[in-house]
Amino acid sequence: MSTFAPVKPLRPAWQIAMAAGTGAMLIALTGAAILGHRAPETFDWRTWSLLGISFAMAFSGTTWAAAQWMSPSGRASFWRPVLALAIAVCGLALGSRLDMFVASWAGMCFSIGSMFSLATGLFLLLIFRRTAPIMRQRVSTAVGVLSGFSGFLAIQLHCPINEFWHMLTGHALLPIIWGLIGYFVSRLAFR
Repeated sequence: MSTFAPVKPLRPAWQIAMAAGTGAMLIALTGAAILGHRAPETFDWRTWSLLGISFAMAFSGTTWAAAQWMSPSGRASFWRPVLALAIAVCGLALGSRLDMFVASWAGMCFSIGSMFSLATGLFLLLIFRRTAPIMRQRVSTAVGVLSGFSGFLAIQLHCPINEFWHMLTGHALLPIIWGLIGYFVSRLAFR
């Protein structure tokens, strides 16, 4: 007869979500502070309000979904981060203008944002390390999207370029790309 070691229960989902969201937000704001705040001056209160709402929805939605999916019986939806990205794009469109698009500048912003996304992702690996085996791809995707939003926030608070396509490809594309990275890394790692 074999004996199993007792299983340590998971913390409540709200505690896991709070720790993950707070850590991701601190990494993003620290990144913006290190880089310096030079956001576009043409952004008015409407643009900043839409961006604030979108980041709050994204951080709360992804952390709650990932925390719920740590358990095999966890039920969560991913509609808040998707809606948050749509609101962010609307906010960027409202506060930006169409000028000459320079791909190298967008690439530089994307790579700087990716550094903070990577730092956030590594931090979140510590938070979400005890995920149920059948939910790992969902949790990894949510962690990737949250990491992308963290990089998006850090670079949005720093970058003074006020061109719509620059902000769309250099900033707002981060959650999508990092969500895909999280999904495919989990598929490769947990076959």
